[in-house]
Amino acid sequence: MSLRVGDRVPNFQLPSKDGLKRIFYFEVKGGPIILLIARGPTAVINHCFAELASCKEFIDGHGGQVFGITDDCSKVTENVSPTIIFEDAEGRLSDLLMAVPNGNPSNLKILILDPNQRVLAQFLINDPRRDINASMKALDRILNTQRPPATTIQYGAPALLMDNLIDENLCSRLIEGWKSDHQEGQVNNGKSNAPDASIKKNREHVVRDLDLRREIASTIGPRIMPELAKAFNFEQRLRFEAFTILSYSDNRADFFAPHRDNLRETQKRRFAMSLNLNDGYEGGELWFPEYGKHKYLPAAGSGVIFSCSLLHEALPVTKGQRWVMVTFMCD
Repeated sequence: MSLRVGDRVPNFQLPSKDGLKRIFYFEVKGGPIILLIARGPTAVINHCFAELASCKEFIDGHGGQVFGITDDCSKVTENVSPTIIFEDAEGRLSDLLMAVPNGNPSNLKILILDPNQRVLAQFLINDPRRDINASMKALDRILNTQRPPATTIQYGAPALLMDNLIDENLCSRLIEGWKSDHQEGQVNNGKSNAPDASIKKNREHVVRDLDLRREIASTIGPRIMPELAKAFNFEQRLRFEAFTILSYSDNRADFFAPHRDNLRETQKRRFAMSLNLNDGYEGGELWFPEYGKHKYLPAAGSGVIFSCSLLHEALPVTKGQRWVMVTFMCD
C-alpha cells in the first residue's frame, strides 16, 4: 500500500551513519521534515544529497530538517552534516515508503512531511536537480498557504485538530451523496429517533454504501489512531459507528444546541469526530462551552476529535451552507 497525502510515516529505529541506533520519532524537532529515500548506485545517491545540501539555507530558514534513508550508509560520501542518514539494509521500510500505486517501488524518492510526520507532498526522483528543486517549491508553497495566525491561549478544550484527514475528491463525493438522499436530522429521545427542533435543526444523510464506508474507515482510521495514542495515551482498539453527513444552511437557521454524545445507550462511544467537507461559508464553528469561548473551524477535509463526554455545540451558519461528516469511535 502506497503512502498518500495525510498518511503518517511510521516511527522506526535504524542504525545511522554515525554508528548510533536512532529512533526517528526522537530526532524530529517540530519543523517541516524532508525525508530522502535513496538506494542504488553510489553516484546517484550522492548527487541527491548534494542537491539537498544546496537547499540548506532555504530549509534552515523554514526550521526544517533533512533525513536520509539508504540501503548502505557507506555509499554516502557527501558532507551531509547535520543530516541524519539511516541505514535500511533489509529494505523493508524503504519498500513501504517507496511504494507507488499500481507500480514497482522506486529507488529514489523525497517525502515532505509536516512536524507530525504526516505526508504533505511526495516526489519520485528521476532528475535529482529538477525533482528536488520541485519538492522545495512545493514546501515553500505549502508553508505560505494562508492560515490563521498563531495565538497564545490560556484556556481551551482538550480537543484534537487534524488536517488532511480526507482529500477533496472524497469530500465532494460525500457531499454529492447527501444531495442525492437526505432527511431531517433526528434526535434520540431514549426510545426512538425523531426530529426535535428544540435541540437541533439540520439535514442528514447516512452513508450506507459498504465500499464507501470501507474507504472512509481505511483512510481516516490509520491517521487518527496514532494520534489518539500520542495525544491521549489511548491505545484501545475501537470501531467506527455510522458515517453521517450533516448539512447546516443559513436560510434554514440550522443549529445543534449544546449536548454530549455518550448518554443513554450510546455509553459505548469513546470519541466523536466532526470533519468539515467544504469551505466558503461563515459561522458554523464548533465550540465547547465548558472550556471558554474559543471556536474550532477546521478546513475542508480536516476535523476535530474529542471525548464524547465533552459538552459541545455546532454554532449556526450565518452565510452559505456547511457540510460535515460526523462519526463516533466506540468500544
